[in-house]
Amino acid sequence: IAEMIGVPAAMICCGAASGLTVATAACVTRGDDEKLRKLPDTSGMPDEVIVQKSHRFGFDTQIWAVGTKPVEVETRQELEKAINERTAMMFFLNVGDPKGQIKRDEWIEVARKHNIPTMNDCASDVPPVARLREYVDQGFDLVVFSGGKGLIGPQASGLVLGQPELVAAAQKAISPRGGIGRGMKVGKEEIMGLVAAVERYHRIDHGAENDPGVGSRDL
Repeated sequence: IAEMIGVPAAMICCGAASGLTVATAACVTRGDDEKLRKLPDTSGMPDEVIVQKSHRFGFDTQIWAVGTKPVEVETRQELEKAINERTAMMFFLNVGDPKGQIKRDEWIEVARKHNIPTMNDCASDVPPVARLREYVDQGFDLVVFSGGKGLIGPQASGLVLGQPELVAAAQKAISPRGGIGRGMKVGKEEIMGLVAAVERYHRIDHGAENDPGVGSRDL
C-alpha cells in the first residue's frame, strides 16, 4: 500500500477511529514494548496532546483512550507556550482547517521546530487521489484515512500513513500483538479488501465515476 500511494510507510487499521488510537499510542511510547503494555497508564511518559480548540470533535475520544490529555490552543503564541516535556503529539483535524487560526504549514513548522510528532485526521478527505500522499508530503508524521468512506473499501478498515518508525510503533499497538489496540483486530478480509480498494482507487476514472450517465461496468 505504501508503494502504491507513494508514502514511506503504511498500515491497515480497524477504521480511522482505531487509527487515531494506535497512532497516538505510537507517539506516546515510540514503540517501547514495556510502555505499550502499561497504557492507558502513562506514568513517566509524555501524555499531552496539543489541539486547536476549533479542531475538537466527537471522535477525538479515541485519542484520549490512550491515557492522554488534551491541551487546547487557538493562536501560535498559545501553541508555542503549550509545548513542554509532557507533549506527546500535536493533533490536526484536516476538515477543521478553515476554522482554526493555525494552518497546516504553520502547525508543521512549529512541530518540527520543537521535534514534536504530528498527526492529521483525514478520515473522509478523499477524493482526489492525490490527498492520500499530499499531507505526508507536506510534513505530517502520521496521516489517518478511513477505508470505508471515499476509498469505498471495507467499512471496518482504515489507513495509517507516514514515517516508518511511527507507523511501526502504531502497528505494535494493535492486535494481535496486544496492548491498547487488542479490541481493534484487523481481519484478513479487511486487509485484502482494503488492498484491493486502494488498487482500484488509483486505477479508476474518478470524473467518470461521479458522472450519473456512466455505469459502473464502464469504469
